[in-house]
Amino acid sequence: MTKKNKSKELDPELDPEVNPDQNVSEEALQEMAHAAERDAAAGSLAHEIEKLAIELEEKTKEAEEANDKYRRSYADFENYWKRIQRDQADFRKYANEQMALELLTVIDHLSLALKHANEGGGGGDALQQGVEMVYKQFRDVLEKFGIKPFKAEGETFNPAMHEAIMQVETSDVPENVVVQVFQDGYLYHEKILRHAKVGVSKKPSMSESDTAVTEKEVSKEDQ
Repeated sequence: MTKKNKSKELDPELDPEVNPDQNVSEEALQEMAHAAERDAAAGSLAHEIEKLAIELEEKTKEAEEANDKYRRSYADFENYWKRIQRDQADFRKYANEQMALELLTVIDHLSLALKHANEGGGGGDALQQGVEMVYKQFRDVLEKFGIKPFKAEGETFNPAMHEAIMQVETSDVPENVVVQVFQDGYLYHEKILRHAKVGVSKKPSMSESDTAVTEKEVSKEDQ
């Protein structure tokens, strides 16, 4: 073998007829190509998954906001419905308030007629007995529909229930107590239908003689 041939065997790159990839099989090349495709597909899939995760997070947030709005709207509707039912119940309960107030004038007149009859000494009169019966039945009917008088005499004056039309000087009861009722007050269920017209107690004012005695007693104490 010549030196030239030996040189070709030792350095195949110098021989253009020698291919350095001749030792790589066709199967290896295909596997490398498939691996590259798998890497590219994996990268694309990861990107798609990340995109879907972001979209899912946005949709979840939108769903939570929509659910929160629904809950608030439902709560508002529930409150509105309860208020409507309450208003309707109050309307049915107090629908006849004006009529009840007008009827009180009738019962006032019946009461006044009985009072005058008793003062006249006609207690056994048949007419008086009939009026008393009508008066009682009328009171019973009113009470059946939630209209009833409330006690005022002896109670502490309350402007929410009483209307003071005069003051009565007295030392028999404490000050600011109802000592006289001129017109009964009435309730319509739990509501004040009409205030009671009353006289309210106050401390007696000192007379001139009492003032003189008090001044004399003070003068003696000073001496």
